[in-house]
Amino acid sequence: MQRQMPALSFMLLLLAIVALFSLSGNVLYQAGIFYDSPGGNPLHKIHPSFYLLLLSLASWTLYQGGVAQLYYLFTVRSHFLLFGAALCLLLHDVLLGRPLSSAIVSYVSAALFVLLLKALSPGRLLQLRSWLLLLLSANALVGMYEYAGGGLIAPLVLTDAASGEVIDTSEWGQIRSAGLLGHPLISTMLSGFYLVCYVTRALFARVSLAESATALLLLTALPLFGGRGSILAAVIVILLLLILKAVQSMQRRMLTQRALLYLLSSLLLLPLLFYLAYSIGLLEPVLSRLEDDQGSASTRLIAIELMLDTSWLNLLLGDIDRSLSGKVLLFGSRYGIEIGWIALLLTYGAVLSALLLYAVYYCLQQLYQRLSPLLLFPWLYAFIAWSSGTGISGKTIMLSAALIMTVLLFCDLSSKTPAKS
Repeated sequence: MQRQMPALSFMLLLLAIVALFSLSGNVLYQAGIFYDSPGGNPLHKIHPSFYLLLLSLASWTLYQGGVAQLYYLFTVRSHFLLFGAALCLLLHDVLLGRPLSSAIVSYVSAALFVLLLKALSPGRLLQLRSWLLLLLSANALVGMYEYAGGGLIAPLVLTDAASGEVIDTSEWGQIRSAGLLGHPLISTMLSGFYLVCYVTRALFARVSLAESATALLLLTALPLFGGRGSILAAVIVILLLLILKAVQSMQRRMLTQRALLYLLSSLLLLPLLFYLAYSIGLLEPVLSRLEDDQGSASTRLIAIELMLDTSWLNLLLGDIDRSLSGKVLLFGSRYGIEIGWIALLLTYGAVLSALLLYAVYYCLQQLYQRLSPLLLFPWLYAFIAWSSGTGISGKTIMLSAALIMTVLLFCDLSSKTPAKS
């Protein structure tokens, strides 16, 4: 029996990860693929990474024992639960006549990524981690290039909820950097996720030079992407980590003179770094969003109003009367529902939303036991960040990317990490 993932399947999985972190809707739109915009072939609405995942699974079945190995992977409780929850959301879309691409890209892909990643050996996971660091660094460098050049490498593709047409963003003036990921909010969220992972490992485990270099690039690019909620969430969680580390050191009486010097130096350098970033203009995208956010803040208030105006039956079972899109237009929300948890609730209802969140929680619980308790901190950050944006609702790579980063960035740690206490 083939006990490890075949080389061909591994290569296709690698290509799926590269596609997920580099082929945004903007890039695909320039290539004539209407992935995230009106029109086009229905097959184009599904991200290319999903097709590569299917090819990875299919190629595995060609090897001796491949079918049995895949059957085992799909029947692991955490895999089965997450994949089953994703299929339930997909069935909900089928019954209500909604496009199937949202559930496939957002949830089915996430379940398949976790399933395949957990089948890899530690050596192959470390290989994929190197590729992940390269992709995140490239995203940061592209974001810096876009800011310096005053435009995006691929024009931002946004769809007006009222007309269904692509919004002309040429009159918006200076547009925030989007990076390879194609959207400022996605780039901010995933950059912040990595930075929280890095600080967590630096304080309670260990980090490599490559991880430090990637963190420096992402820290520089973070304000250029300008997602206020994600930046604030990252600051909150990192401050929490520093407090926990200080408390732990004092409890163990390990706060040496050198450690105290480092702590005081960090406290003094932080305002200097902020001033330096402000002086050279790195904070301009964030500050400009505070002055004029093109209606983003009002859209979040509209999301709350939409939830309060929804019947209990729809809150329980989702948009069963197919009135949600009409309400979004009626309430004047140009960008849809921009509070992720509310969007998930109004689309799929409390029952299916709870099933999905429990499946994600159970999957993280298994990763917690297999890898490290430290992964709790980036997911605390993710919960806060997803509360201020579209989160894991709609058609998004957020959940897949966060799960991939969790597995790869903590794959060399064990559940015996000193921070468990």
